[in-house]
Amino acid sequence: MAGFLLRCHSGPVEFQALGTGRGLSTLVVREGADALVVHGDRLTEEAPPVHAPLDELLSWTERCYARFCAVLVRGGRATLWSDVGATCPLHYARAADDSLLIATSAGAVLPLLAGSPVLGGAAQSLLPGGRFAGVTAVPANSAVTLAVDAYGTEPLATRQVRGLPDKPVTTDPQEAVAAVREALRTSVGQLAAGVDEMGVMLSGGVDSSTVAALAARETSGAELHTYTVGTPFGDEFEQAAWFAERLGSKHHELMFGPDQLSELLPGMIRALETWDLLTLQIAAPACFLLNTMAAERRQVLLSGYGADLLFAGLGGTGSEADIERAVVAQTAATARSNEFGPAFADARDIVVRYPYWTREVMAAALGIRGRLKVREGTAKWVLRSAAAEVLPAEVAWRPKRGIHEGTAMSRMFAATLGGDDPRVQTERLHTLATSVFCQDGHGDRDRREGGTR
Repeated sequence: MAGFLLRCHSGPVEFQALGTGRGLSTLVVREGADALVVHGDRLTEEAPPVHAPLDELLSWTERCYARFCAVLVRGGRATLWSDVGATCPLHYARAADDSLLIATSAGAVLPLLAGSPVLGGAAQSLLPGGRFAGVTAVPANSAVTLAVDAYGTEPLATRQVRGLPDKPVTTDPQEAVAAVREALRTSVGQLAAGVDEMGVMLSGGVDSSTVAALAARETSGAELHTYTVGTPFGDEFEQAAWFAERLGSKHHELMFGPDQLSELLPGMIRALETWDLLTLQIAAPACFLLNTMAAERRQVLLSGYGADLLFAGLGGTGSEADIERAVVAQTAATARSNEFGPAFADARDIVVRYPYWTREVMAAALGIRGRLKVREGTAKWVLRSAAAEVLPAEVAWRPKRGIHEGTAMSRMFAATLGGDDPRVQTERLHTLATSVFCQDGHGDRDRREGGTR
């Protein structure tokens, strides 16, 4: 199921399914006017402790789901919570009749608000609540409690779901490398467990190659597929194929062109609910892959995305504190950007799992000082050192290139949007978003399917 929409008022909660995707699942437990709804990538069949205190429900969702969002309506209050990276977005708003709306899609809420949908300005697309007037996103790793019967959406309480390091303290290189290595091994092991056929998005760089190497170890007996996307303007086919051959994976190379990007953009904007240029550039190769590999069965795909954000892959200048602040800021901005939003994949019966964006890896990474992330001029030093156990040296220490850089996404978008001026591209994307959300009946077909196949 692609998601849900709840309408909460003085009577029983009204539930509406959004879409029919099989990537994620939605659990609904009702008791009178109360309800528990959990949407996500479920890993175990452990039953929820429905009558337990909130803390036990929070712990249960963390144990049982790779990624999730959840709502508990009990005693006239609704508590909404997200996973550590907000990888399953959850939104809330007040309907025209003052009922409380809660949905995995902000776009699904828009027709129920008073008046026509109002999009934020082109520069506001990364701000929670700034994309659409009157709709607020639940922050990453947060539980927000609201009164069901009230005016407005001012929270009664907001709390952190799971503790993460407030400041990095680890300075010992060996300790840091060991912590990252163990966290990654645990993360990939949990996400690959019980999967008969595993896919990995592979660029040939350290981030995705580490995930692929660990997946090959953890999926003994399962078939491993690796996928690399290129464009007429750039590719990393040679590096990825070289490593895939050594892994023994079934490797796939896909060529992505401007005409295909033009066809994908409306569905991407609808599913990711953003028109931010950089976010769409980063997401485009993965969305093209998902659109191409869609099949008649549920598939699981691992991504190396997120490592750059946590391990200072973009390098950084200034003091160690500057690097550490940049890591925190970039991580927070990405959680708000909806880059991990599952709707596009879910509509294609695919679930994407992010080993770097689990609590174990995030806690390890955020606890390490900047001097071990950018060391002797090498970005992601601690991650590269940890990965050297499972990767050839030429892969572990390969110079950094983002997926949108390796595929020259800036040139792709310039070719598709008719110019290389980012301001012009931003305005054209905003115009396209306005059409998607405000002028086409709220994109009913796209809401079901996330775009074309």
